[in-house]
Amino acid sequence: MPQHTRHPPRFASYLWTCLGVLLLGTLAFLLYVWTELRVDRANELRYHSRSIVDELRQSSDDLTRMARTYVITGDVRYRLHYQEIIDIRDGLRARPRDYENVYWDLVTGSDQRPRARGDAIPLLDMMRRAEFTPAEMALLSEAKRRSDLLTGIERAAIAVRDSTVSEPLQLAAAVAALHDAAYHRAKADIMRPIAQVNASVDQRTLTGVQSAADQARLARVVFMLITLLLVVLLWRAKRSLDAALGCSVAQLRTGIERLGRGEFSEPLMVAPKAENSVWGWLAETQQSLARLDGERTAALERTQRVSRLYSALSLCNQAIVRCGTERELFEQLCQAVVTHGGMKMAWIGAIDQEAGSVTPVACAGNGTEYLQNLQLSLDAAVPQGRGPIGLAFRSGEPYWCQDFVNAPETANWHQTAARYGWAASAAIPLRCKGRIVAMFSPYSSTVHAFDDEVRALLLEMQRDMEFALENFEHRAARKHAEERMQYLAQFDPLTGLPNRAQLQEHAHHALALARRKHESVALMMLDLDHFKDINDSLGHSTGDELLCELARRLRASLREQDIVARLGGDEFIFMLESLRADEAAEVARKLLELIDQPVRVGPHDLKVTASIGVAMYPADGADLETLLQRADAAMYQVKQGGRHGLRFFTAAMQQRAARHLQLVNALRYALEREQMHVLYQPQISLKNRRIVGAEALLRWSTPELGVVSPAEFIPAAEESGLIQSIGTWVLRQAVRQARAWLDQGLPPIVMAVNLSAIQFRNGELPELISQILEEESLPPEYLELELTEAVAVHDPQGAISIMNKLHERGVRMSIDDFGTGFSSLSHLKKFKVYKLKIDQSFVRDISTDAEDRAIVSAIINMARSLGLQTIAEGVETAEQQAFLRGQHCDEMQGYYFSKPVSPAAFQQLVLESVARNI
Repeated sequence: MPQHTRHPPRFASYLWTCLGVLLLGTLAFLLYVWTELRVDRANELRYHSRSIVDELRQSSDDLTRMARTYVITGDVRYRLHYQEIIDIRDGLRARPRDYENVYWDLVTGSDQRPRARGDAIPLLDMMRRAEFTPAEMALLSEAKRRSDLLTGIERAAIAVRDSTVSEPLQLAAAVAALHDAAYHRAKADIMRPIAQVNASVDQRTLTGVQSAADQARLARVVFMLITLLLVVLLWRAKRSLDAALGCSVAQLRTGIERLGRGEFSEPLMVAPKAENSVWGWLAETQQSLARLDGERTAALERTQRVSRLYSALSLCNQAIVRCGTERELFEQLCQAVVTHGGMKMAWIGAIDQEAGSVTPVACAGNGTEYLQNLQLSLDAAVPQGRGPIGLAFRSGEPYWCQDFVNAPETANWHQTAARYGWAASAAIPLRCKGRIVAMFSPYSSTVHAFDDEVRALLLEMQRDMEFALENFEHRAARKHAEERMQYLAQFDPLTGLPNRAQLQEHAHHALALARRKHESVALMMLDLDHFKDINDSLGHSTGDELLCELARRLRASLREQDIVARLGGDEFIFMLESLRADEAAEVARKLLELIDQPVRVGPHDLKVTASIGVAMYPADGADLETLLQRADAAMYQVKQGGRHGLRFFTAAMQQRAARHLQLVNALRYALEREQMHVLYQPQISLKNRRIVGAEALLRWSTPELGVVSPAEFIPAAEESGLIQSIGTWVLRQAVRQARAWLDQGLPPIVMAVNLSAIQFRNGELPELISQILEEESLPPEYLELELTEAVAVHDPQGAISIMNKLHERGVRMSIDDFGTGFSSLSHLKKFKVYKLKIDQSFVRDISTDAEDRAIVSAIINMARSLGLQTIAEGVETAEQQAFLRGQHCDEMQGYYFSKPVSPAAFQQLVLESVARNI
């Protein structure tokens, strides 16, 4: 607590002074009260004195009235009242209470009086006790004496009435005695001293009251002055106390009460220069307690929230076991999350993907009435579709909105959230069979309520719910699924033919039977030719219908003991029992004819061919796997030979398959082990015999396989998919070498690099070539890509698009092996090529074969008419060179000039070529 060096001593002095002044004020107030009591006492004494005097007067009047009434009326009650009044005044009878208000005329004949009786005391004794002065007492005694004397006259008149009842004159005289002047004088003699006493009592009382009133007025003035001084001192003390407290006492009490109640959310504001006050200390204490309470509350809330969600998760799992429908499960989940999970509200909405909307189907908690008219969309184009639900649906992942009333994506619902107390929300997709079918949305009253632990529990709840949804789906179709599973375990789902499992079971029995009977069994593998083209062009549904129709044909063509199975794709397996090789060949030819017949699928008349490989038991294998492998090898040879035929397995096929596998395995490590290198064959201009270009040719040799021909390893690389990486490496090596020759001062040379059709179908080829040229700093006009005519077979428009992109980048292109493939002039005129390469198969015999000469001449003339250059490969003799020069062929390459050589040897050839032409 801050050390106060100024305020507390001043406040203490003010406090003691205030206590002294308060004591003086108390004394002044007591004096004032005492003087007021004196006034009251004087007035009371005056009243009591006057009441006693009035009783003397009243009793005298009552005696006169009773005597006169009795004398006139003769009613004995008045005589009795007369005597009773005398007895009361003399103390012989009890005096009624409030005697001054007793009217004797009203006392009934039964002697019943209107008031109870009091004590019996003579009137003179009462006067003596009433603190009359001696003079006043003398006057009262004189009046009492005279009143007693007057009763003598009254008693005489009463006696006349008692004795003379029938003599009117005596009665009249008695009445006159009570009304004559002597009687009135006697009456006046009684009233005169009574009046004097009243005047004396009034004067004496008035003097006492005036004296007491003056003292009371003085006491009031003193009390007011003391009170004013006390107020000033209290104000000064309050100022000192406020300075010490730093605030008002009420504010301090409120602050202490807030701290006592644990209210730390609103900080205590400290005024300037009040930092060292009690209020400043209290504010510091509140801040410290607020931090501690915030940490404790956050930890406690987090623990409670997680604990409640664990409880909700347990209830959710129980509901999954008990519930029989989705709606019942959804309702129990929402109720559990709100009641036991601590959430403010929770609801689940069903997803209608066709309508693009969300419809609430279950809810619980505060604000569920908001869901009655809820309209949510899944479309991001409308505001209702850009909230947490839409974001979670489009991303397929849960969306956590940690600050609902401030998040921009919930702007449409901020007022609703403020009304119902929603501070954070989540949108969790619920899937069934991989498709989002519902959205689970819990709402919390705490900002950032969805921490890692809470998220983990909600995601576990999501998985449990998705399991339940899947289970509901499975229950309805369980029996059908079991039957379907039994069927699929033995049959192909598309064609209904036996699958691999049933084939293995059938083969086991068939081979065992053939083994016992020493018979042969034929296993055929049939694969449709170019079936992928049908799927790609007409769609998989058309392809599936075609497979089903062919399966029906194939099954109908076999014997009962034979089996045809589909292992997948467009591949069928036949196992034919008790069949020799020649018989198997006949069956295979019939199957090919059967496949060759047109098939009507929708609006399409489809005609396909097939390739069949045959393996015989026991010559080619003793088990199913071996027979399948060797039938596949035989079918591969059919594919390699042009398709649409059949082959029986031979040992040579096995060797070729082993060789192919060995090549592919070795190719995978060829670049890594630096087993490949590039040679360069010069390209010569026929006009001046100068080297104008070089063709990069890949060579490969390994310690295990020795030198492998490109004709052997290039197809293997294409089939295995390794051609992409190998081709990229060759391209980079060639470009790098061309740049090196330029840097060494050689004349510009065009580097020709062969691209396979597989490489060319890569859509990223233009970007790859541009990247290599940029990295190696070679101008694009010094690179020539040699393309075969096969690049346009499958996708002519795609090939043209890629050629256009390469042409735009400045890369030259030529057609390699022109005339040996699918030559299409309509495509050729659209290709951005500048050169045609005449295949060596035409050049080889141009010296002796007239047809080859005609073909070469035609190619050169056609190219010239199209504005294209020509180059002949495989030139090995002077006669061939002479013919080509005579036909105005532009360039040549071949062993007549040079075989492919190393970069150093190529450089020497270029230098010699330059020297010859100088």
